Amino acid sequence: MRAPRVIAIQFDGLRADALTEESTPNLLAAAERGTWFQNHRSTFPTSTRVCVSSLATGVYPQEHGLPGNSLFSRELGETITTGRHENLVNWQRAMGGRLLLRDTFFERLGGGVIISAASSGSAWLWNAGRAAHLIHPVAAYPDEWRDEIEKAGEIPPAGEPDLDRCAWALDLALDYVIPELAPPVLVVHLSEPDSTQHHQGAAGAVHRQALVGVDRLFGAFRERFQAERDDSEQTNLLLFSDHGVVATAGMIDLEAELADLPGRGESWHVAHSEGAALFYAESEDTLIELAAFLRTKGWAGPLFSKEGEGAEGALPGTMSLGLAGCGGARAPDLLMGFQWGDGFLEGENREGALPGWGYSSVNNKGSGGTHGSCSPYELRNFLIGAGPAFEAGSRVDAPTGNIDLAPTILSLMGKETSGLDGEALTKMPRARGEERLYRVESKDFAQTLSRTEADGRFYLNFARLEKA
Repeated sequence: MRAPRVIAIQFDGLRADALTEESTPNLLAAAERGTWFQNHRSTFPTSTRVCVSSLATGVYPQEHGLPGNSLFSRELGETITTGRHENLVNWQRAMGGRLLLRDTFFERLGGGVIISAASSGSAWLWNAGRAAHLIHPVAAYPDEWRDEIEKAGEIPPAGEPDLDRCAWALDLALDYVIPELAPPVLVVHLSEPDSTQHHQGAAGAVHRQALVGVDRLFGAFRERFQAERDDSEQTNLLLFSDHGVVATAGMIDLEAELADLPGRGESWHVAHSEGAALFYAESEDTLIELAAFLRTKGWAGPLFSKEGEGAEGALPGTMSLGLAGCGGARAPDLLMGFQWGDGFLEGENREGALPGWGYSSVNNKGSGGTHGSCSPYELRNFLIGAGPAFEAGSRVDAPTGNIDLAPTILSLMGKETSGLDGEALTKMPRARGEERLYRVESKDFAQTLSRTEADGRFYLNFARLEKA
C-alpha cells in the first residue's frame, strides 16, 4: 500500500526557541532536510483546543467558534471545559448544530486518520466533522472501532513525562495505521512536552527528559518509516507545535477573587482556564463593572470586548476581539489574558530555562508552566516541512501560523484552499508583511497589540497591558 501523502505530527506546547542541537537534534535534522518556518505564530487564546480548532480549519476562533479551553454555554446554562470530549458532544447536542462552524480539512478531503495521545477534547476537535477515523485512549470514532484499536496493542497509562503514550501513538502509526489503513493524511498529536511543562515548567531535568525523549521518539519513527517504506520519500512531513509556554508567576483563584461581585451566575458568568478568562453578561453596565474590577488586579492583563470603533472594543478602554481574531458569533462579551512579563522569575530554576512568565488560573493542570495568554513566548510555536514539496535547507522568515496548516495540507492533496484565513505554505515566496501596532488608552492604563499583516492575512505577535 502507498505511504501517506502527508503525515502531520504535533508536539504539544513546544516553543520555537526550545529547538536546540542539544535537546532536539532530530527535529533540527528534519529542518535541514526541509523548510523551517522561523517566524511562526500561534492563535489567541494560546490554549490547545482553540489552537487545534484553528489548525484543523485554517481559520481564527472568530470563524471556527471555539473561543476558549473553557466556555459558558448559554444553551446548557453552565460553564464547561472542552478537555473532555463528552462535554463537547453535550454542547453540540444542546446547540443543535455544528461543533465547529467551519469544515476541517478532513471534511474537505473526505477522510484520514488521527492518533492522539493528548486530551480527548483535543482529539475530538481534530475530527469535529466526523470525517476521519480517530484513535485515542478513551475517545474513538467510529465507536465500534475501539476493539480494533485494542487489538493493535495495549494502551499505556498516562505518565510524567508522558513518553510511553507518545511512543504508543507513533508505534501504532507504523504497526497498524499506515500498513493496514493506508490513509492519505495522518495526524499524530503527541502530548509532550506540554504535559510535563504544566507540572514542571519549561526548565530543569524533567522538562529536558520530556523534550529529549519526544525528539528521540520522532527520530526513531522517521528512521523506521524510511526503512520500511520504499515510497517514504513521497511523503510530506509537517512537524509543528500549537503554542508556547511560560513559567507560572502565580496561580490565581478567580472564583475567590470574584466572589464578592454581585450577580455571579445570574447576570454574568465566567469561564477560565490557564492563561485566559472569558466573561459573559447581558448588561453593558455589568461588563463595564467587571472590566473596572479587573483593572485593579496586578494579575489581569489585556482586555478585549466585541467590536467598537477602530482598535477599541465596545467597552471603553478595551481592545476589539476582532483584532486578535477572537470575535464572532460565539465570542465572550469580555476576554482577559492574564498578565505576562519578560525575563525570569526570582528564584526560578534556570537550568535550560526559557524566558517569560505569566499568571495562571488555578484550574491549570499544574503550577510549573502555563499558556493561554498573549505573550510573544506563548505565541511563538514552530513549523517544519520536509518532503518533496519543501526545499531542503530553506529558512522562511515571512510570517506563518496555525491558520496555514489546513490550507497547506489541502494544497498538498490537490484541493482548493479558498475561503480560509491562512494560506498554503507551498506557495513561495511569501510576503514578509509589516508590523502594525494598535493602541488603546484609558485612565491609568494603555493596551498595545502587535500583529504582522501580509496580503490580507495577519499573525499576532503580542498584546500587552501597561500603566499609562
